Formats: sequence, structure tokens, C-alpha cells
Amino acid sequence: MSNLVEKISLWQLYIIIICFQIGSAALVGIGNDAKQDAWIAVILATLIGIFIVLYYVFLLSRLPGKNIFEIYVFCFGKWIGKLITLLYVIYFFYLSARVLRDFCELLVSTIFEFTPIEVICITMMLVIIYMLQHGLEVLGRTSEVFFPYVVTFIVTTGLGIWFSGGLEFHHLLPVLSNGLGPIFKAIFPQLLTFPFGEAIAFTVIIVYVGKTKKVGRVSAAAVLTSGLLLTYGSLVQIATLGIDLKERANFPLLSASREISLLNFIERVDLIIVFFVMFGIIVKVSIFFYGGLKGLELITKRPYRTMTMPMGTIIGFLTVVISNNFVEHIEEGLKFVPLYMHIPFQFVFPAIVLPILLWKTKKKQEKESSL
Repeated sequence: MSNLVEKISLWQLYIIIICFQIGSAALVGIGNDAKQDAWIAVILATLIGIFIVLYYVFLLSRLPGKNIFEIYVFCFGKWIGKLITLLYVIYFFYLSARVLRDFCELLVSTIFEFTPIEVICITMMLVIIYMLQHGLEVLGRTSEVFFPYVVTFIVTTGLGIWFSGGLEFHHLLPVLSNGLGPIFKAIFPQLLTFPFGEAIAFTVIIVYVGKTKKVGRVSAAAVLTSGLLLTYGSLVQIATLGIDLKERANFPLLSASREISLLNFIERVDLIIVFFVMFGIIVKVSIFFYGGLKGLELITKRPYRTMTMPMGTIIGFLTVVISNNFVEHIEEGLKFVPLYMHIPFQFVFPAIVLPILLWKTKKKQEKESSL
């Protein structure tokens, strides 16, 4: 195991969760099944997302100081626990590659049109490897520096479109024209699993937070904040593009931002969008990558820092070969990943482990009290 004790503050946890959940969700757009009511679906999914993250925090609270992998080993035994951990490692590394591919596709289709996707992928992965090589604290401190810019850019993008006359609020009407059916279709399983259920990765991170008693409230506040920002982004995208253009756009937030034209001077703010999305992507890939590395640390008994470069190389390769094109990449992310990957790892395994965890911890407490 790593000899260095890592710690992040509650404030850093709050920031990291927000950047993580905004990440690729702000980039590719969410809730399209709900049409013009996508913003309502995001609000409802946010409320469910708060309960999801509180459930994860509750699991960890039953064995203080232990991450989710150590809980699986405690509940299922050494061999089954490590097998489940290995599955999570594959899951986290796979998601790292998927999220990184999202950003690489954005860059090669908008700014670096003649740059091979491999170059962008390797560059981004080297930054992430360097950051994690220096520990989780570096990610926390970096997030503190860039977080104000991320929130400012998100808010000012919507205001810039409004002042440019690009917002047409009639695109949001009629509200609930098809009832609640499309909204629930958008929530289950897509919005529930992406981005809110992906907070399962924080079951590896939360144990490094100093003040554990306030982790639940801080995590819930972070999910609420990120949900409100995503709702705001969804409203801006629909009001600017209309539902048809939003569904057809590969990157709806970027398409919406192109409507900004102020004083015949402030135009083409693509770089601003790319900047705040880039930081969200770096945080998200880093958290998934770190989760996978900590799983390998448990299995191999070697410090995770010794594996950042070889595993980072594998993720970089997987990012490039994960799909042949962007359409295939998105199709796989919408149909295959939620049902066959997100639901088992985000909900099924944590639900199965709960009764066993409660029984074993109660038995442990009774044994300790009898001594």
C-alpha cells in the first residue's frame, strides 16, 4: 500500500464532485428523451442523485476508514471481494477511456481539425498521470484554482447568449405536453446513471476527507449544485437551439455558444467552452483512473503510484480504439453502457452488499462489546 497519507478538505471534495458531474455531461448534452422538458428531467434526476450519493456515504460510514473495495473484501471474503474489485477496476478504466474520448472528439472536430486524435489523447493522459503521481491532494488544490473560472464561464455563456438575443423561450413550450412518460424515460436509466450514479467513484475518494462527519451534507450539496448548473445549461441549450437542433448537435453547448455576438467584438467563444469542459474532463478521468488504481493497489499490494504510467498507457490506447467514430461512441454510451455496466456497478453490487455489511458490522460490534 501507499506509505503516503493523502487528505483532501471538505471544500475540495465539494468542488471535485461538481466538476466531475458537470464534466462530459455539459459537453454531450443530457435528457434528450424528454424533449423540451429535459430540464425538468435533470431536476428530478438531481433529487434522486442526492439520495444515491447519501447511500454511498452511508455504506462507507459502516466501516470508517475503508473504501468500497475494502468493504467488498470484508463482506464477501478475500477471493470474491478481490474478484468484484477487479471488475470495478475494469469498469473505472473503461469509463476513463470513454470520458477522455468525449473530449478528444470535441477537440478534433472543432479546434484541432488536422491533429491526430492520438496526439490529443496522449497529451491529456500525460497531464493526468503527472497529477495523480503527485497524489490526490494535487487534484484537490488544482480544482480550487480553476473552479471559479468553470462556474463563471458556464453562467456567463448563458448570459452572453441572452444579451445577444439568441434565447427563444418559446422553445421550452409546451411544458409536459406528453405527460411524465418521456421525463421518466430520460431519467431511467440514462440520467440516473450518467452523471449522478457515476458518483460511485467517490466511494474510493471519500475515505481521504478529513472531517468525515460532514461528508454526507457536503456531497449532497455538491450534487445539488452540479444538478442546478446542468439544469441551467439544459435550459440554455433548448432555448437557444430548439429541441431538434439540440438532438442533432454532437456538442449542443458549443453550438449554442456560437450564438454569442456582443458589440460586434465578442464572438466565437469556443475556446472558453473548451477550457471549462477540459477541466471537468480532467477531473472526471482522474477520479475514475484513481479509483481503478486503488482497486489494483488492493489486489496487488503495490502502491498505486507505481502503476500510473503503465495503466495510463493502456487507457490512452483504449481511448483511441474504443470505437471507430463518434456516432458509434455515442450510440454505445447511450444503449450498452447504462444497462450492462452502469446499473450493475452503481446499484446492483452496492445494494447486495448492504444487508451483508449491516449484519457483519453488527456482529463485529457485539463481539467487541462482549470483550
